[in-house]
Amino acid sequence: MYIYSVRAMQGCKAKFEGDPSVKYKIRRENTSASAKHKTSTDIRTDLCYVEAAALVNKFNDKEREARAISKERDSRNASGV
Repeated sequence: MYIYSVRAMQGCKAKFEGDPSVKYKIRRENTSASAKHKTSTDIRTDLCYVEAAALVNKFNDKEREARAISKERDSRNASGV
C-alpha cells in the first residue's frame, strides 16, 4: 500500500507549513516493501500548498477505501462465503 505526503520542492525551504512562497510536491511511499527496500516516488510537482494538501487527502482516502475493500474480501474468502 502507499502513503502520500506533501513536501517542499527541492531547493525550497518553507518557513512554516503551508508557506505560500514555496512550491510543493506530492510523494508516494510504498509501505508494503521491506524496510530496506521502501521506494518513494514524486507523483505531482510544482503545486501550491492548498492543491497539494487536497490531493494528498484525496489519495489517502482512496488508499483507505482500497484497504477496507481488500480486508472485507479477505475475510469473506477466509470464512468460505
